[in-house]
Amino acid sequence: MSEIESARSRTGLGAWQLRVPSLASARRLPEGLLLVLAVAVVARVASGVSSFVPDAVIALVLGAAVNNAVAVPRACQPGIKFTHRYLLRTAIILLGASLSFGAVLRTGGETLTIIVICLVVSFSLCLALARLFGLSGRVGTLLGAGTAICGATAILTVGPLIAATEVEVAYAVGTIFTYNAFAVIFYPLIGHALGLGNLSFGTWAGTAVNDTSAVIATGYIYSDPAGLAATIVKLTRTVLLVPLAVGIGLTFGLRRGAAPGQPINVWKMMPWFVFGFLGMAVLNTVGVFPAGAVGHLTDVAKFLIVMVLASVGLGMSLEQIRRMGVKPLVIGLFVGAVMGVISLGLIRVAGIA
Repeated sequence: MSEIESARSRTGLGAWQLRVPSLASARRLPEGLLLVLAVAVVARVASGVSSFVPDAVIALVLGAAVNNAVAVPRACQPGIKFTHRYLLRTAIILLGASLSFGAVLRTGGETLTIIVICLVVSFSLCLALARLFGLSGRVGTLLGAGTAICGATAILTVGPLIAATEVEVAYAVGTIFTYNAFAVIFYPLIGHALGLGNLSFGTWAGTAVNDTSAVIATGYIYSDPAGLAATIVKLTRTVLLVPLAVGIGLTFGLRRGAAPGQPINVWKMMPWFVFGFLGMAVLNTVGVFPAGAVGHLTDVAKFLIVMVLASVGLGMSLEQIRRMGVKPLVIGLFVGAVMGVISLGLIRVAGIA
């Protein structure tokens, strides 16, 4: 087992691994999928009874409660991982059917400057704080990539390029994981308290929250229009993982005189599901989908997001978070909070309502 795979295993965060499940794992998918589905259905029913608590939040909290009260069986892990990786991407692609291609390009283009500024600031801040706290430059780089782009996916992409150890990857993933949980619960509350419009909140979630599942869930908890805006902004941000990872890999390689880890494979870094999302938007723009079908596709996508949040909760271990130690957690949460403020300020300056 490689260091990165070992880190995934030890942190319980293997849902972000970048490989297609093996045949043996595929045979065990139903057990985990049924568990995730059960948590999602309970969350949806509970949300209907207490309408002030969103189903995605209930799914996240309930999943975490189940995993920490009674450890999830190993046989369920393949299904949980499958949910986070493949059902999330399916949901994203389906959400494209509710948008026009022009709206996607317009929203992504308008927010690109904000995304780039937040990327540079958050990455630089993580590096500076890691040095201040006496952590390795690799930890700072991992936290920076996770905060700047797309959470655990960015961390697991960059980790091999800089020869990060399993402990460093575990620290970074666990920190981002914790921040995402806070964001899903508290960002919508803050947004309503500030009276943010749908577009401004969606842009805020898309630029300030890390993991894709957390961004989309946070947006849709606020409102459907905010969820769509958050999805577009987040996917625009995700595409930047490719140049960031290449730049990091080349920088570390030049410093050491040779590539320190795995070779840079741009093809594997490419978030191909983004093109699926754009393709659905194009089909909707040319009128391929009947009016009623778009609503049904959106409803399916939103329930898949609830399932994804259930899978995130089922992989959340309070004991593993405790073992991380204070320093990386403080850095990650502090940078996340600072970027939330900076992002919101930039959105106000840009006049995004």
